[in-house]
Amino acid sequence: MKPREAAESFEKLKKDLASGNIRKAYLLFGSERYLRNFYEKKLLAAMGGARDDMNTNIYDTSPVSSSDIIDQAQTMPFFAENRVIVVRYSGFFKKNPEDLANFLSKAPDTTKFIFVEDEADARLKIYKQVSDIGLCVEFTTQPDKFLLQNIGVYLKNAGKRMSQDDATYLIDVIGTDMGKLISELEKLVCFAYEREVITREDIDIICSKNVEDRIFEMIDAIMKKDMQVCMDRYEDLLALKIQPARIIVMLEKQFLWMLQLKSMSENGYHLQDIIETIAYKKESDPETGAVKRTRGPIGEYQVKIYLQQASPIALGDLQKAVSLCETADEDFKSGRMNERMAAEALMVKLCKLGE
Repeated sequence: MKPREAAESFEKLKKDLASGNIRKAYLLFGSERYLRNFYEKKLLAAMGGARDDMNTNIYDTSPVSSSDIIDQAQTMPFFAENRVIVVRYSGFFKKNPEDLANFLSKAPDTTKFIFVEDEADARLKIYKQVSDIGLCVEFTTQPDKFLLQNIGVYLKNAGKRMSQDDATYLIDVIGTDMGKLISELEKLVCFAYEREVITREDIDIICSKNVEDRIFEMIDAIMKKDMQVCMDRYEDLLALKIQPARIIVMLEKQFLWMLQLKSMSENGYHLQDIIETIAYKKESDPETGAVKRTRGPIGEYQVKIYLQQASPIALGDLQKAVSLCETADEDFKSGRMNERMAAEALMVKLCKLGE
């Protein structure tokens, strides 16, 4: 789906739940797993289903048989209005089972369907059938405004509050994944205990360091030529199941941002100009023409950190760092080195930059 279509499908789902006019079938998919799971539960309740209810059939093991689903869907509910069929992570919306796709429009009116997937191909017949008799909803990364509203609601319900600047900082540090944000908010509420206000200092103390934070720390160690700390952070990433090949790519990406931002700075851009250019973008509504400000490819927090890290490094060394990362990537892809050897050799070379 296009971003606008995804947003519209989400709004339609919320209206269905608010009005109680529940459709015959729903497909919930997309990268925002927390929201997807949240609305799966709301839909299940709205349909009158429950995990332990005899009229609810939940298929969440793989492989799932489309014929089993068809057989169950034709069973009339027992002393209830609906039979609810929940099919989770079946892969049907990439495999397109013809029998189930043909059956959906013929299923009894007393049967409701909820399909939950990570990905779905809108070109497939089964997708189009669900769209015809119900609603396909894609859950994508939500805009900052939505995330800030949800942070505010969560904190209000917990009897806490946080400034908007600090809530924005929390999003920059943790990222836009709502599951991770809620998890960190739970920790912050517990940490604040009897205090009403959660501060930026609380965020720095409590919130889990994500993968990007460890890459930041690796870069800091590289700039200080501290091979031990660099390798410690590398081992941390391996412990988090991050593959050496991905670490190479992430290092290259960060050095590219540092190179771009330092170039802008040396070409006369002031900090606020750089932030407005990189951390935010303006989008025009194709219907109304209204211009809105949305999140750019990286956040304001990252822009400041990248600039700070790039400050003591010559542009030539940043260019060399990018080149070293490209070479390491090519070394393991071509088979000259295995990926772990390529990553570790890269870190040794990066720690010698400028010598």
